[in-house]
Amino acid sequence: MKQGNKNLKQVPAQKTIPKGTHPVKMQKPLAGTPEPSYAKVIVLAVILIVTFAAFFPSLRNDLLKTWDDQAYITRNDLVKNLTGDNVAKIFKEDKGLYANYHPLTTLSLAINYHFSKEETFGYHLTNLLLHLLNTLLVFIFIYLLTRKNLVIAGVTSLLFGLTPIHVESVAWISERKDVLYSFFFLASLIAYQQFLKKSNWLFYILSLAFFLCSLLSKAMAASLPVVLVLIDFMEKRKWSLKLFAEKVPYLFLAVILGLYAIRMQAEGNAMGAVTFPLISRLFHACYGFTAYISKIFLPVGLSTFYPYPYPLVNAGWITNTTPSVFYLTFLVSAVLFFFSIYAVFSGKKNLRILGFGLLFYAITIALVLQFLPVGRAIMADRYAYVPSIGLFFIIGYFAGELYDKKMFRIPVVVILLLYSGFLFFLTREQTRVWKNDETLWNNVISIFPGDNRIAIAYANRAQYYQLQGKPTEALKDLLVVAGWNSKDDNALDKIGKIYGKELKDLNTAITYFKQAYQVNPQNLEVIRDLATVYGITGDVRSSLEYSLKGLEINKDDAFLLYSAGVGYSNLGQKALGQEYLDKAIRIDPGLKRN
Repeated sequence: MKQGNKNLKQVPAQKTIPKGTHPVKMQKPLAGTPEPSYAKVIVLAVILIVTFAAFFPSLRNDLLKTWDDQAYITRNDLVKNLTGDNVAKIFKEDKGLYANYHPLTTLSLAINYHFSKEETFGYHLTNLLLHLLNTLLVFIFIYLLTRKNLVIAGVTSLLFGLTPIHVESVAWISERKDVLYSFFFLASLIAYQQFLKKSNWLFYILSLAFFLCSLLSKAMAASLPVVLVLIDFMEKRKWSLKLFAEKVPYLFLAVILGLYAIRMQAEGNAMGAVTFPLISRLFHACYGFTAYISKIFLPVGLSTFYPYPYPLVNAGWITNTTPSVFYLTFLVSAVLFFFSIYAVFSGKKNLRILGFGLLFYAITIALVLQFLPVGRAIMADRYAYVPSIGLFFIIGYFAGELYDKKMFRIPVVVILLLYSGFLFFLTREQTRVWKNDETLWNNVISIFPGDNRIAIAYANRAQYYQLQGKPTEALKDLLVVAGWNSKDDNALDKIGKIYGKELKDLNTAITYFKQAYQVNPQNLEVIRDLATVYGITGDVRSSLEYSLKGLEINKDDAFLLYSAGVGYSNLGQKALGQEYLDKAIRIDPGLKRN
């Protein structure tokens, strides 16, 4: 690859300009000796092959049993039928599932399910193919943005394809929405570039259609209209009301579907159990803004769960003090943001490129910086998927600048090879982290050893151990969780279950069930367990007592009705007992008296 590096030059405006549109003064950041016609094919082939090899281990990964895959696939009736009626139902009712609305993602999973059922290879292969397509689209997007500069496009797409921070998006089946929305997002940007280049409104319509598909895959796509404005600045388009009018349809779609997504998350209790003050949420956003940059450039210590950096006591964040790291990340974020604004308006080529890359990152990451808290983690690797393009573009641009100077060419190639090899190795290892639930949560625990803020990792690993028939291992993890949070009634209840069902220690089981009940007398699962274990031990009155307490909470609970019927019958009140039994069987005909 031999690429020249000259000063920016004006490219004549297109002769044919659609009515009401200003001429686009395209910039030519890098222009030099043209590469051979086959060079692009060779470069792309190498990038895609290396990327495929890096992510290849993910094809052998399992469906996760404790981290969304069950809800998105195995327990999701929407994906199990590809009839026309069910497809319509996906677009109408695909809401509330983990508080998201992403019908195109659900439809893609339904297609996988149609051919693969619960065999995981097809799902993982689809995710990987989408990632390869996205890597290709990143190449095209940057190639067009830099006026066909092969070095910049090649470096940017290579780093995008190889980085281990994308493993979560690719190796996790439930994150199909990430790679799918990104495909349509990038396609929309490329179509818009073609609209600017060829002044053909068909490309504009195509860009808008791709944007709609991106929004229907994941609401994070709502940032695209602002990215289009950023591209306009880079292309030196003259600002006008008509230019703004071009963006109105994009803004309309972004606002409508974006607000709908926020409403779904709020109704699904995904906005977070803790209400943080405004200043804390600002600190959270700045923390994420800075942390993602560090993880993109130096992707070590990657985790599926990053807890808020506050102390945690009994599942409650202690927010009355501000962690010192927040002040540092606030300062760094402010400096970077305002510098990027200055740089993109600068007349200096290098500054404009730097500003574009930083603002592309800032715009596309802004919606997931936890200013509106969603979930229990302060950040997630998957959110860096599209934003990373802006930062890798900066590396690609300056690598191209140096590569054009003969004295730096070999050092640039060597450094790029070493860095790419580093990313390749980390990505291969990170794909194995996502092999199954045990490896996934083992990784989180190894990154945050002895940290009570990651109780979810122990709880989920315990659940996986129970599913695998390893009650002793599960018990160890649950005891850790209960030790950290004595008010975790669910953990206490699960401990009681293991002692009762697996270890046949009914007295210890009762002890933990009663502790759970004291913490939360409204937990019906705990009440059912108490009614059951007392019934097994022959304490009929206690069993009946808890059955009746549960029925005060839910008078139509079939299990508790049945338990109360058995209790009354065993205490000699046959008629009353039969009344409860009959009602229980009417609600759940599968119930039968032992």
